Amino acid sequence: MLSKPTLLIVDDEERNIRLLKAMLMAKNYDLLEASQGEEALRIVAENPPDMILLDVMMPRMDGFEVCRRLKRNEKTRMIPVIMVTALSEKQHRTKAMEVGADDFIMKPVDHTELVVRVKSLLRIKSYHDELFISYQEIAAKNAKLEDLEKVRDGLAHMIIHDLKNPLTAISTFLQLTLGEKESLPESHKEKMERCFYYCQDLEGMIQNLLDVSKMEEGKMELNCEAIFLQDMVPEVLGRFAPTVEERRISLSSSLHGDIPAVLVDRPILKRVIANLLDNAIRYTPKGGTIEVKANRLPAKNAFCLSVRDSGSGLPAEYHNRVFDKFEQVKFKKEGSRAGSSGLGLTFCKMAVEAHGGKIWVESEGPGKGCTFWVQIPISR
Repeated sequence: MLSKPTLLIVDDEERNIRLLKAMLMAKNYDLLEASQGEEALRIVAENPPDMILLDVMMPRMDGFEVCRRLKRNEKTRMIPVIMVTALSEKQHRTKAMEVGADDFIMKPVDHTELVVRVKSLLRIKSYHDELFISYQEIAAKNAKLEDLEKVRDGLAHMIIHDLKNPLTAISTFLQLTLGEKESLPESHKEKMERCFYYCQDLEGMIQNLLDVSKMEEGKMELNCEAIFLQDMVPEVLGRFAPTVEERRISLSSSLHGDIPAVLVDRPILKRVIANLLDNAIRYTPKGGTIEVKANRLPAKNAFCLSVRDSGSGLPAEYHNRVFDKFEQVKFKKEGSRAGSSGLGLTFCKMAVEAHGGKIWVESEGPGKGCTFWVQIPISR
């Protein structure tokens, strides 16, 4: 405490107040007094003390009721209360604790006992005050950080939207040019196809940023429709054909024919599969294998899709953290496989959970590849 502590002595007998004052006078306290419970509550409301010495037996409002009211009030409940009582029965001590008293002293009051208990509770009160001040400072800094984060996110969204327009234009011109690829030299055609692929890749990253932000704010709405995985998965795999061919990766799929039409947001699920494939390709060495499987889980009225690669694998301690966008930064600094997928896996988790499903990863360890699993209800 910066100033000397203030103590409020509450007792309906003047001689008891004088006695307590005499015992505490030499301890450099500011001493206030009240002869009734109502008066004590008024003083506390106007000028909260650092401690209250409260007599139990008072007319109209006894000390138990005064203490109960103080402890129910958010503004006064942390003020230490010592009950000063001539009652020695166990039930009265128990009641003092039940109404929130921090301690009690029996009459006749022992000088040493009083001084020690007052000093002890004032020390605890000072610790609480220091913690409360620290909490307020932290809360103020957090509020400022939240405001700065909102400004940063707003600026990031502006930049992302500004990037999206010219990227779409580039992608469109490439598509138009590739539409006349018969007139292009073979080497030029391959380069333009690669450019178009990277444009699509960049568009996916930008869309991940926008959608993750929407999902975090609860503004993402799914537009579900009935689709067949047997049609969607090959379509997504075809997009990666140039990349896997260049890296001599064997990409295969196995889709069980008993999977009925599933109710999902088609563009969102396509991007989930694309992100998982992109992640698998990134970590699969030349000559490696990637296998996509899908099957029905009749007992759960769901379908399960898996993307298995023969890449570098993932240690067990990363399995639950790899989908967290904040952890990605740490992983990237560590040089771990977990830290190079950007927001792709974060988007996958949020998108799958938005469909009422779940996603997880399994790996037997470094060098043994990874399998990412997605389970989504067939209908909701």
